[in-house]
Amino acid sequence: MKRPRYIESLYALIFLDLSFVFIVVGLLCFSGIMKPSAHARVQEPIVLGKIFLMIGIVCGVVQIIFSLIGRRRAKSHQALLAQGSRRIGTVEKVYLQKSVRFRRKSPFRIYYAYSFQGKIYHEKSDLLWDQPDLNEGDSIEVFINDAGKAALRL
Repeated sequence: MKRPRYIESLYALIFLDLSFVFIVVGLLCFSGIMKPSAHARVQEPIVLGKIFLMIGIVCGVVQIIFSLIGRRRAKSHQALLAQGSRRIGTVEKVYLQKSVRFRRKSPFRIYYAYSFQGKIYHEKSDLLWDQPDLNEGDSIEVFINDAGKAALRL
């Protein structure tokens, strides 16, 4: 499995796993293999199975939503690279985003600034899994559309 480029794609993977686990636990409750503990509020295995199954379905729906958002961002990114006008931006910061991990590795992100129609915009890149060879103050190629949205090609 390739590394996710967008944070929404990472969320989709997390909710897919959660959905799978809750649905399996719900099915185990229906089959009688898993039973409620003595301290549980719900003492019927069938009712407990329905609860776990519903949580699994909700997580599945959330996963689908995050997948659709990730796909839309990928299409938008590709359209920006294909049709956007090239500008020169400036790297403000390159950092390791320690709060996000995938397969025991954290991604890098680039904060950059660019000028469009007299205004200066500050953006950040998508998730980069290899350390970019950029430093603060370096020039970077930015692709911009008419709405001011930007994308980087690295």
